[in-house]
Amino acid sequence: MPMSLTLRTRVFAIGLALAGLAACGGGEPFQPRELSTARVSASWAPTDLRQTYALRSDAEWQAAWQAHAPRTTPPAQRPAVDFSRQMVLGLTQGSGPNGCHGLSIRRVVEQAEQVEVQYAVTVPTGSVACPQAIVPLTDFVVVERIDKPVVFLPA
Repeated sequence: MPMSLTLRTRVFAIGLALAGLAACGGGEPFQPRELSTARVSASWAPTDLRQTYALRSDAEWQAAWQAHAPRTTPPAQRPAVDFSRQMVLGLTQGSGPNGCHGLSIRRVVEQAEQVEVQYAVTVPTGSVACPQAIVPLTDFVVVERIDKPVVFLPA
């Protein structure tokens, strides 16, 4: 028995809807991508803070800068950031007891559900002669703005 025109129309509409759904979400899975970073170069002040930062506004950047501002004369200028296109990511792990300690953001990778900030903390091993200075374990980078949650992971 032949299909009625109404039934054919419904079957055709369902087929179109399924094809549209397949085109929207049935494509290739998300491929992680490494973001280009621009390090914020500054002589950071020693601190006791242990904090991570995902800054998406100038007010947030100003507050973080004030907490870590280099103590120089004349005062260092806070780098300008276009928050409509960029964001600032950073972290501090307090201060190290000598010049052999360090902290560095190594990579920033956009994943399907989040942005991963991979960082490394340097600690001297063995008998190494280290400069005697308290060093800030602080690092900030500017990257493309992505409005996903940000997680910080040791590299």
